[in-house]
Amino acid sequence: HGGNAGRPIVHGRYSFKHAASLQGKVQEYLADPEPGNLLHELALMRALLQDFLDKMTDGAVDARSRGYAFEMAESISRTVERIAKIQNQTALTSAEVAYITARLSDLIVKYIDDPAKRAAFIEELTGVVGTRAEYPAARYELASGVD
Repeated sequence: HGGNAGRPIVHGRYSFKHAASLQGKVQEYLADPEPGNLLHELALMRALLQDFLDKMTDGAVDARSRGYAFEMAESISRTVERIAKIQNQTALTSAEVAYITARLSDLIVKYIDDPAKRAAFIEELTGVVGTRAEYPAARYELASGVD
């Protein structure tokens, strides 16, 4: 009829059970330490697509089934893009990593007196972060107390 199903159920056994089950789910999702992590959703989507494809037989592949599979694949692709976007929002840029490495190198010079230990630390640090410090470690081998 008019498309209006009326007011939602606000009394009776169904409304109470439904609200209680939803409340538990809501609390579970609110307690999620990584609410932006969509990897579980992506895994579910991929599993559903694979299950759909596995159930299709050669004779049952009609235009509607192909369209549905393509829609699912497109949805998976959009979810992958969202995950990448979320991860990139919190990732350090290479310039930020280079700055932090250089700053750590300066602090090492300031607080570690032994030039050999300074140089070893800086070399290992730059190897771990994959970037060279703004000031090469060889400079610190010669420094005797740069502030």
